[in-house]
Amino acid sequence: MTPTQDLHPEDTPLTPEARRRPAWQSAAPFWALIAFIAAIYVIHTQLGSASMHAVYAHLNAYSPGILLAAIIATLLGHAALSLQDFIAFRHLTARPPRQDLALASFTSNAVGNTVGSLVLLGSALQTRIYLQAGLPPEDCALFVRIKRLGLYVGALTIAAAGLLLEPGPLQRHYGMPIILSVVIGMVCLAGAGGLLWRSLSITGVTPGSALYRLFASLVDWSMAALVLYLLLPESTPLGFAAFLPIFALACLAAGLSGLPAGIGAFDAVILLLVPSHSIEAVIGALILFRGIYYLMPLALAGLGLGASTFAQSHKHVLKGVSSGAGGLADLFTPPLFALLAFASGAYMLAAAMTPALPGALQEAARFLPVPVIEVSHFLASIVGFLLLIIANGLSRRLSHAWAAGLILLTLGIGLTLAKGATLGEAAPLAVVLAVLALSRGAFYRATPLSSVKLTPVGVLAITATIGAAIWLGFFSYEHVEYRDELWWQFALHGGTSRFLRAAGGVSALGLLFLVWNWLRPVKTPAQADAPVPTDAIASLISAAKAARPDAALALSGDKQFHFSPSGNSFIMFAPRGRSWIAMSEPVGDPDEFPSLVWSFREAADAAGCSIVFYSVSRDFLPLAADLGLTVQKVGETAVIPLTTFSLEGPARSGLRQTVRRGERDGLSFDVIPVEDVPGVMNQLIAVSEDWLLVHEGAEKSFSLGRFDPDYIARSPIGVARVGDEIVAFANIWEGAGKRDRAIDLMRFSSDAPKSVMEYLFIQLLLWAKDQGGESFDLGMAPLAGLESHRLAPALSRLGTFIYEHAGSVYGFEGLRAYKQKFRPEWQPLYLATSNSRGVATALADVAILTSGGLVSMFRK
Repeated sequence: MTPTQDLHPEDTPLTPEARRRPAWQSAAPFWALIAFIAAIYVIHTQLGSASMHAVYAHLNAYSPGILLAAIIATLLGHAALSLQDFIAFRHLTARPPRQDLALASFTSNAVGNTVGSLVLLGSALQTRIYLQAGLPPEDCALFVRIKRLGLYVGALTIAAAGLLLEPGPLQRHYGMPIILSVVIGMVCLAGAGGLLWRSLSITGVTPGSALYRLFASLVDWSMAALVLYLLLPESTPLGFAAFLPIFALACLAAGLSGLPAGIGAFDAVILLLVPSHSIEAVIGALILFRGIYYLMPLALAGLGLGASTFAQSHKHVLKGVSSGAGGLADLFTPPLFALLAFASGAYMLAAAMTPALPGALQEAARFLPVPVIEVSHFLASIVGFLLLIIANGLSRRLSHAWAAGLILLTLGIGLTLAKGATLGEAAPLAVVLAVLALSRGAFYRATPLSSVKLTPVGVLAITATIGAAIWLGFFSYEHVEYRDELWWQFALHGGTSRFLRAAGGVSALGLLFLVWNWLRPVKTPAQADAPVPTDAIASLISAAKAARPDAALALSGDKQFHFSPSGNSFIMFAPRGRSWIAMSEPVGDPDEFPSLVWSFREAADAAGCSIVFYSVSRDFLPLAADLGLTVQKVGETAVIPLTTFSLEGPARSGLRQTVRRGERDGLSFDVIPVEDVPGVMNQLIAVSEDWLLVHEGAEKSFSLGRFDPDYIARSPIGVARVGDEIVAFANIWEGAGKRDRAIDLMRFSSDAPKSVMEYLFIQLLLWAKDQGGESFDLGMAPLAGLESHRLAPALSRLGTFIYEHAGSVYGFEGLRAYKQKFRPEWQPLYLATSNSRGVATALADVAILTSGGLVSMFRK
């Protein structure tokens, strides 16, 4: 159980289409902020004249027995959560190893409890883990469905138990008639029974296993409620049974708010509904509940993952140490330590904004002068803010963030002690430092911290944390009358002055950082293999067992390369934004392609980038599926089967007329071999410049060749002449074994006959057939062949609309109709990306790369 585990009834989505979130979910950060502000307002009105010193007094008054009982209840609750996972896995066709299941269950529940539904890391994180462990998607979806049903059944059952077994206190304190409590309790019980019955419809679920899951869920919910109930003041006039429906309602409010750990929303409901003679005692109970039920399991999970990661990276030293969970530890470690770093930063900010304990402060003054204490207090607040920032880098596995985290936590411990805090206040930071130090192997990306931007959710989390800490400070010192002199007073017991300086410094630094983060451009340096001479790339292409004709784009000079270990295969790509965009499919030995694309993804991942494969055929889709890429159709290419191509028959009469018309206009055709291209280069340059001038165009790049003499001289050129003068040309790409060919640049002069390009195409097809070729590619028709069905992906429907209505700008339909004259086979081309939510961005990046820049993209 958790106050913030997902409360959505749908199964976890596993397909790209299902992962598309509704509009209301896209606005989740906005609603979470509204809920947070509302919760803070309710808490502020409830606290009234409460005193932080009284809160401290209640925190110090807890007996070791109560704290131990709360810790045991927390561990029992998490054990019940793991038991539910084990029971759910009994119904699956495949199961991960037990040690993986235990680690995944405990850690995902600890992370999911703390993060909550704001970023959907509860069951969604477990789904990722079990997919990596080898479970099929349908089993993962079934697991999540079973677990969620158990969550709802347990919540409804404990609420019904409280309403039915102890309605008296509810009537006394809230004016709820006993009959109403009974009716609501019966409705909850009926709802729980209905969900329990529904679970029996799941294949393999028996009444016995459903009852086992109900028992585990009841233990989970009861132990979670018991932790808080044990920490409430003894004078609380509610029995445990009467407290259960209030706890369930607080969890519901927390889940609906979308806030991490239900912060604010859960607390507001407890403060509103739990009667007590001391509001400070309830605040102290809530603070301890957060620490015991949320942060303690998080720290234990971090310790386990740190030890697992350390064992993985020191196998040669720690022989015999089990490291079977190492792969899962690598998956868990970034979000877990990001949470721990963020929690540490929030903890330091809260400590900097609230009064220090007088005894500890007086003890520090015996060894340190007041100026040192003042500076340490201010710097501790800055370190707390920086830890909030570092958490973003830890979530992205950045090695620099790991090193910075260690430094900041070490400084935080020293500054915490120097500003007059107890060893107990520094102990949580020491625990986080220890477990982070063990996990070096999980942070391997060398991307600089300065190149990583915060997400909107990250900005919201940092802003809300700083706001909450400052509010906490104003609440703590609201009895102090404000004076301008407070900013400049330096005294041992000048807590208000230290709070104001810390709040001002953190606010100013936070504002400057967030503005800088918003305005600065992101530059991610590509980490490609060392530059390779063009001649070496040309030799690899000519010797390749598998190379599409567009492999010749590797010679254009605008690509970087990722090679296989043998050096016989490569992927050509260009970095753009946070993506490595590969042009077409791998080139070389097909046996090396699976490992090559994986190593390409690993290299991009190490640089903090996603991968994109542009203009790939159906043959590449199995590899894309293995990599877990999202695929989007981007158009169709016109491929002529040369074995059946001829000018004979009535269907080809138009082509025959074009040839005869061209011959009457004095056109002749020739293919200039590579070695003779330099001799006609001046004529080719003149035709190209004339073509660019007339069409007011700019050279393209990336997915098309550009007129560069060195590039043009590396392929045969088909030319159309009038007399000895070249009036049109096209350079010819040749695939592996010269079985497949394609056209790249197509240019003609302004005084050439009108039918010159069609004439040139026909002659190229006939020439390629005579050379023993099997196919000839006339190039892509962008956006052609996309689905317009109402259930098709949104990008496909948008592409269809543009294809049909943007003819005046680009002429999509006209281009396809022109190529249709040659009766081609239209073969689909796709874009495949590892960023399932960034398909549109990937397409935009490809367009910018192809156009040679953002400005050139809008030129004719």
